Amino acid sequence: MKIGFPNNPRNDVLAEIEWIGQHGFDFVDLFLEPDRASVEAIEPARIRGALGGLGLEAVGHLAYYLPIGSPLPQLRRAAVGTAREYLAVFARIGVPAVTVHANWPPHFLATSDGIRWQVESLRDLLDVAAELKVRLMYEPVDTASDSPENVEAILGELPNLLCHLDLGHCNLYGRKPVEMIRRFAGRLHHLHLHDNNGRADLHLPPGTGNIDWPAVVRALKSVGYDGTTTLEVFSRDKDYVLLAKRKIEQLWA
Repeated sequence: MKIGFPNNPRNDVLAEIEWIGQHGFDFVDLFLEPDRASVEAIEPARIRGALGGLGLEAVGHLAYYLPIGSPLPQLRRAAVGTAREYLAVFARIGVPAVTVHANWPPHFLATSDGIRWQVESLRDLLDVAAELKVRLMYEPVDTASDSPENVEAILGELPNLLCHLDLGHCNLYGRKPVEMIRRFAGRLHHLHLHDNNGRADLHLPPGTGNIDWPAVVRALKSVGYDGTTTLEVFSRDKDYVLLAKRKIEQLWA
């Protein structure tokens, strides 16, 4: 397993990459979004050089709030256009796979419409990604609509779309991380790893919530997963991040 860490897009991107490389991570989960990691604020060549100089790989992460499932077609078109611009920058940096997030309409609209609108947007984005030679990953988020059935419906319509499972999100609304891993193993390309109490998306270090991490590791190994895993622990005190990294390495070993 390769363990990575995300940059905080509110901080200087190059300084964030430097910290990630200095602390033994295998890759950067490159969050490109405002304010200091927007396409207007960064220099792709410098980021590519920084990654290469530190021997770091990268995966990409679009802003989670892009409205690809909005009921308004104007907003969906704007989301696709914005994502197109960011995907082109990821391609210039040399990032091979980029995450786009689920986005659901308000609760009073039909879930089937939310699936249809997302599929329309994602189909356009898959065409863009293919032109740029970037692979696109779909991450279910932290809502009741991100059920296994709804995720399966979207992936079923788009055979070239990869699956990115956030294990914290997989622990909400009665969902179980182990069951999600087994269900989507055939499309699984990337993971986010953090803990919670099953009620809120807390981004805690593993072992501080109620996720059964030994069971998760067994499930990942049973389906043959040995890819990229982002430690998405949000703490101003990075000692907790580094402790979590050591715990996951030991557990995986």
